[in-house]
Amino acid sequence: MKLSDFKKAGHWPTLLAAFLYFDISFMAWVSLGPLMIYITKGMPISVEDKLSLVAIPVLGGAFFRVPLGLLA
Repeated sequence: MKLSDFKKAGHWPTLLAAFLYFDISFMAWVSLGPLMIYITKGMPISVEDKLSLVAIPVLGGAFFRVPLGLLA
């Protein structure tokens, strides 16, 4: 397959929309961890609870990336 045929095989707007969706979703998910420190400043919760709120989005994304990628 030639490179010119490969470029014509897909639908450019769909590819761009999928890339932007993935990129923005990834940025939002990764931002949850650092933002949780500021969100929980006024809440009366323990340090351990704050640490788990910071770690869950980051570790969840890391652990579920491979299994959900295989399902896709």
